[in-house]
Amino acid sequence: MMAMAHAGFVFLSMPKAGSTALQRHFGKHAQILFRQPPGMKHMSAATFENVMAPWLARYGYPRETYETLCLVRHPVDRALSWWKYRSRPEVAAAKSTGEVTFAQFAEQLVSGEVPLGTAWNFVTTMDGQRLVDRVYRYEHLADAAQWMAQCLSIDPPDLQRTNASPARETEVDPGVRALLEAHYEADVRLYESAL
Repeated sequence: MMAMAHAGFVFLSMPKAGSTALQRHFGKHAQILFRQPPGMKHMSAATFENVMAPWLARYGYPRETYETLCLVRHPVDRALSWWKYRSRPEVAAAKSTGEVTFAQFAEQLVSGEVPLGTAWNFVTTMDGQRLVDRVYRYEHLADAAQWMAQCLSIDPPDLQRTNASPARETEVDPGVRALLEAHYEADVRLYESAL
């Protein structure tokens, strides 16, 4: 999470959706920046609205004076990224996907054996009310960065890929794709509605 309410926005860092690259460039402009622990860096929109927005309001930045934004990834691409990320040698054996096929990982996600949360839950209240003002597709990270730079009156960044997952060869089986898209139906709708 990066708060730049003075420039009219707060960036909410959805996991595996380019937040580290944006933090690298915009962090020095942030009034508040959470890098660690992951739960603070990746606080959901509901947590932000319940905890941080009142705090910002207390210090002169009422909620109506800034927008929230985040990036969202297609759920199949997000699952692939997690699968690759967890294949790193330093990942604890219990969470490692080094010896797990993507199809097996997809089944673990759908069964709940591997809980990763959803993009939909990240941007909404418990009853499904969307809280984030601007949602950009992960592939349009540069557009989000340009909008943020305009708000700050700075040059747009030359974004470098950071926190990249290890390369793994995979072609997603159509049945596995369909399984994940059905399971993450709300995430697919969110992704399709994004800027």
